[in-house]
Amino acid sequence: MTTRRLFLQQIPVVLALPSLVFARTTDTYSHGLLWQVRAGGAPVSHLFGTLHSGDARVLAQADRLRPALAGARIFMPELVTDADAVSAFMAASMSDTDNLPALVGQADWPLVAQQLAVHGVDERVAVRMRPWAALVTLLQPVAPARTTLDERLVGMARDLGKPVEPLEQVQEQIDAIATLPQATLIALLIDSARRHAAIQDSTGAMTELWLAGDIGGLSRMNEALIAESPALRAHAGRFTRAVLTRRNRRFVQRLQPQLQRGGVVAAFGASHLEGPGGVLSRLAARGMQVTAVAMG
Repeated sequence: MTTRRLFLQQIPVVLALPSLVFARTTDTYSHGLLWQVRAGGAPVSHLFGTLHSGDARVLAQADRLRPALAGARIFMPELVTDADAVSAFMAASMSDTDNLPALVGQADWPLVAQQLAVHGVDERVAVRMRPWAALVTLLQPVAPARTTLDERLVGMARDLGKPVEPLEQVQEQIDAIATLPQATLIALLIDSARRHAAIQDSTGAMTELWLAGDIGGLSRMNEALIAESPALRAHAGRFTRAVLTRRNRRFVQRLQPQLQRGGVVAAFGASHLEGPGGVLSRLAARGMQVTAVAMG
């Protein structure tokens, strides 16, 4: 199996699915990657919306966060993808039986296997993958494994001597998707195999939107990827709530006590920032002052 890091935080997971589209008004937090947060009289903190990518243009943005990191008390990334985390993910992703073809069904398995092979997964391994791991694999860009922006920021924080405390542990990220109903995972796996080319083609547009700081535009990309099937919409809605809404609540719960002390720099997927259920709105609802900061 490919050794690429297959974590939820490494993929544009919601943007690639036929997700539910929620009615939107103009969101105060729809534009900007770097945000200043003030909690009472505590020192200022910063939140940064990342793109989990190794694109050179994306990686170049890390240096713009260096001044904030240099003055920070603590750095809080979405996840620390060390060797132990990678090993835990890989072990959890495999079943003891060759039952994925039976779960997918005879009609759809050849296409699923074909698209997994595009990602470097041999069919002898593919048959033993758990459905959630196969889905996560198909939602990744097909590209050589590279250091991502998130990993670059972790390294920078450590070089600056800052404590690093992740917002999530690997098992929590696994559980966010692995605990979804099997019917949902299989339905989305088959759909992702069928629309694999469109998912791959979305990567470039997503990068451009992120570079422009248009996090609202990233969310609106869902509209172009909606399937017509009501059943599939329901499955995608469950997925969205699992990987965004519930995790947003967890992020805020773990950020709040640190923000109240101040001096935090936190970096996590930009899609978690925006929207009425996003991290920024949730923090503002708790009385914190949230302001976009131009990245120089």
